[in-house]
Amino acid sequence: MFGCIFLILLSACGGGDGTPASEPYPQMSAEQIIERSSPLLDEQNSFHFKLDEEGGGTPINMGLIMMLAEGDIEPPDRGKMRMEADWFGQFVEVKLVTVGTMTYMTNPINGKWELLTNDFTAITLFQPDTGIRSVMESVTDLVRLESERFGGTRCFRLQGNLDSMALDAIAVGHAVEGLNVETDIWIGASDFLLRKVVFDGRVTKEEEEGIVRTLTLSRFNEPVKIELPE
Repeated sequence: MFGCIFLILLSACGGGDGTPASEPYPQMSAEQIIERSSPLLDEQNSFHFKLDEEGGGTPINMGLIMMLAEGDIEPPDRGKMRMEADWFGQFVEVKLVTVGTMTYMTNPINGKWELLTNDFTAITLFQPDTGIRSVMESVTDLVRLESERFGGTRCFRLQGNLDSMALDAIAVGHAVEGLNVETDIWIGASDFLLRKVVFDGRVTKEEEEGIVRTLTLSRFNEPVKIELPE
């Protein structure tokens, strides 16, 4: 009798190794998860991001083709990042800072900060009307896949499709309509914060087949300091 009770207790606690049983994932549709998740990034004080591109890159400014960008964002209009890029066949690393409507970037030749005088901004991807919130809400044919962990966080995993024009913020104004981009999304099951998105497919006419962009988000609400260079 005692043995039976002991086994029942172990089962309730998740096992004999002291690990608690996993909480059940909420029973929600893919559309309900997106609806709850998409506004939340705008409500964060800050977060860290990494955008990695494989099989190609994105033209941004000064002849640079972005291959990787990583940095911090303070919604709605402050961001800083470093960028790895191809510059006329050479690998270069530049830095960008955006505060409000002003964006500075280091010159790939001399490393000095320069004010960008066109409409380019380093944080278009994270602004409410043009950025990742709009992208999430534009995904069609949504399905909910088997949930899994990413970066130690229990996540919903969703899958769907995007018209390439929905990714104009990533393509820095170079996107065209009518290209299908397969999209995989990981969203935290307890806080509904976006953790990862994989965009598989071309966004511009110039890109080759097979380009894949991966966006990851982390370090929510950690203190950051974002200021324009002097």
